[in-house]
Amino acid sequence: MARKNLIRTNEYPYHVTIRSNNKEWFNLPLTEMWTICINAIRVSNFKVPVKVEAFVLMNNHYHLLLYTPNSNLDKFMNVLNSKISKDIRIRTNRINRVFGDRYKWKLITCNLYYKSVIRYIFQNPLEVKLVTKCEDYVFSTLYYQKRNISLGLELPQEFTSQNYIKYINEQIETQTKIEIKKSLKQIGISHSQNLIPSD
Repeated sequence: MARKNLIRTNEYPYHVTIRSNNKEWFNLPLTEMWTICINAIRVSNFKVPVKVEAFVLMNNHYHLLLYTPNSNLDKFMNVLNSKISKDIRIRTNRINRVFGDRYKWKLITCNLYYKSVIRYIFQNPLEVKLVTKCEDYVFSTLYYQKRNISLGLELPQEFTSQNYIKYINEQIETQTKIEIKKSLKQIGISHSQNLIPSD
């Protein structure tokens, strides 16, 4: 599939994801991977300013939701993934590439879809039964927000409200999950009516 042209904007957020090479688990403990990733986000944010909304690290991929004030997602992602890859190589003497392909992205222009994506991102650990509540997954920005622990990032305060936490933990319809996954492979903007949750 051809690489889709980046839609540059500072008005709407992007949902971004990238997976490790061959879908293998990162060959470091997740606690160490989390430290690498958060440090890389902070360093990259200093060099190429963005506004991070959510980040969740899984065994072989991550999900990121962010705004780009200077409409330069590609520059931020280049700095971020290069930093993560370099730090992993230093710790593991890895020769092969860390990530299997370039990152996938989707621009979000619909508020209801935005809320579905937030829920989808934070529910990744629930999907594989690592936790029973999103806010209990330690490799998620929500975990730290809920406990008022700073990560050195300006994260949305509304995510920690009881109503929002309740919403984030509500089950996503299967069709919505399928559409979000599919949307990352399609060219364009996510504002389709079939991506709007029914609740």
